[in-house]
Amino acid sequence: MKVLKLPELDNEFIARQLKALRLSTDKKIAEIAEATGYAPSYISLIENGKRSLNYKILRRILLYGFDETLSSFFSKILDDEGTFSENASIPRIYKSPFKLYNEDKTVTIQILIPTDASRGIELVKVTLSEGSTFDEEFTVDFKIQGTVLNGAIEIQLHEQKFKVLQNESFSISIKTSSQQNNSLWNLKISNSSKDTSEILLLFTPPVF
Repeated sequence: MKVLKLPELDNEFIARQLKALRLSTDKKIAEIAEATGYAPSYISLIENGKRSLNYKILRRILLYGFDETLSSFFSKILDDEGTFSENASIPRIYKSPFKLYNEDKTVTIQILIPTDASRGIELVKVTLSEGSTFDEEFTVDFKIQGTVLNGAIEIQLHEQKFKVLQNESFSISIKTSSQQNNSLWNLKISNSSKDTSEILLLFTPPVF
């Protein structure tokens, strides 16, 4: 049994990893800026650890700048540090899952298990404070299965809305090809309870 303590996610650590990723892909700051819609000066400040990063900004940079998901980004970091270089048959316990926040820290994202390329899955825990919303765009077809661990949520997919209560599960298949004149799916998950809500999400394939 191997217990793995994951690296601390501070601005400097993420900045170093983003810069290393950009250099490894031979991309210029201007290319990343154009792809993400951010100014080159802003990307430069991020790479130098001079701007705080919430998960939405980081995800946008990874998705549009590098065609990466959050968990694929972190799994490469672990792989580079030799975490997965040993015998794959050895059971592993992750002591401190990667944790990220939105700008005002009302939404917490935990990457519970980095991308499993062999199975093509991604396991994420979302914690929503009262009145908060997980709001993300997706550009490819995928399936999401979820369980409400605590609280209650309302899921909105464009014009469709439905509620899911504690201990209930849901499954959604999303096909961007079904969208007319729009290749984006906007997924919103809102906390509809008067307390904190926790949701476990399984993405297939990894898209988050």
